[in-house]
Amino acid sequence: MKTTATLFIIIALTFTGCISSKKLLQQEEYDLAISNSVHKLKRKPDKEKEINILSQAYKLANQKDLDNITFLKKTGEPDIWDKIFSTYFSMKIRQEKVKVLPQSLLDLIGYKYVNYDEEIIEAKKKAAAYYYTYAQTLLKENLRSKARLAYDDLQKVKEYYNSYKDTDSLMSVAIEKGTANVLFKIKNQSPILLPADFEAELTKISMTDLNKLWINYDVNEVKSRSYAYVILVNIKGIDVSPESVKEIHYTETREVADGFTYKLDDKGNVVKDSLGNDIKVPKYRTLRCEVIETQKKKSAIITGTIDYINNETNQLIKTDPVTAQTFFENSYFATNGDILALKDETKNKLNNKPMPFPPNPAMIIQAGGIMKGMVKDIIWKNTYLFDN
Repeated sequence: MKTTATLFIIIALTFTGCISSKKLLQQEEYDLAISNSVHKLKRKPDKEKEINILSQAYKLANQKDLDNITFLKKTGEPDIWDKIFSTYFSMKIRQEKVKVLPQSLLDLIGYKYVNYDEEIIEAKKKAAAYYYTYAQTLLKENLRSKARLAYDDLQKVKEYYNSYKDTDSLMSVAIEKGTANVLFKIKNQSPILLPADFEAELTKISMTDLNKLWINYDVNEVKSRSYAYVILVNIKGIDVSPESVKEIHYTETREVADGFTYKLDDKGNVVKDSLGNDIKVPKYRTLRCEVIETQKKKSAIITGTIDYINNETNQLIKTDPVTAQTFFENSYFATNGDILALKDETKNKLNNKPMPFPPNPAMIIQAGGIMKGMVKDIIWKNTYLFDN
């Protein structure tokens, strides 16, 4: 209840100075009018206008609350005590707020201190008893929705008393009865036999970080546990491509310096420069290298659906498609010619080594590992399906 009081004070301070006390009084915002007047009277205790407003607002606020309490008690309803507690608590806060003013001002507004503690304690006890008893009634219905309401009521009991009878153990019962257990399963509907380790790899998926209040996921069935929902991963297609080997041939060239010759004039004489030196002309030759690139490729793809099933009604709630694909690619190079003709990028590729094709089961398991991450992401986006 401290939170309510703190919020009340913050709101009051926010309005202080923004709207006149008189306006707040006319709008029947009595507590805000009181806060505003008290704030002003602390600085100027002789403001007769504020004294009159405070006197009216204080009396009207208290009378309104007392009338409300009287009405609630006359109804005879069992769930009134939370409201009565809050009302008495507000009256106590209001009283303490005004109490800070000088005694002379308190006498002018007709302030009389009232000890509300007994009323607050009585309402607190009866409110806690009501919520506790009602939670017990809800738990007996053995419905998830009722158990969740019971948990909320037991939390209210904890707000009044941190330790009240067997509230903690009842909250555990409420969580157990209110939780929707979800079982994760895999079914192979493809004509291809799955590798022995495939299901084990896919069910290694960790669901613990998806668990939250009212939803629990299991990848291994607990026999003593009732499952409200099933997440079924239906494997509908598995395809591993043939092993592909392809050779690509291409040639790279580079021009390199290869000595020089002398520049000759039309008569075959060596041409001189301005200093009398023979003019030399560089000679070039072309280096060539044939490159043979061998490309090895293989892929595996798994297609299926993620089906969300209500186990209690045996109804399909939703279906999401899922496709996972993995690739094997290996390229290695051979050369015929002068490797000095190659680009630096091509030279670096010469270090690639030939690798054997992975067997089909390994490719399928690798695709399953990719699917595992995808499945978890899709489930996370659909947790709302299990909120009931």
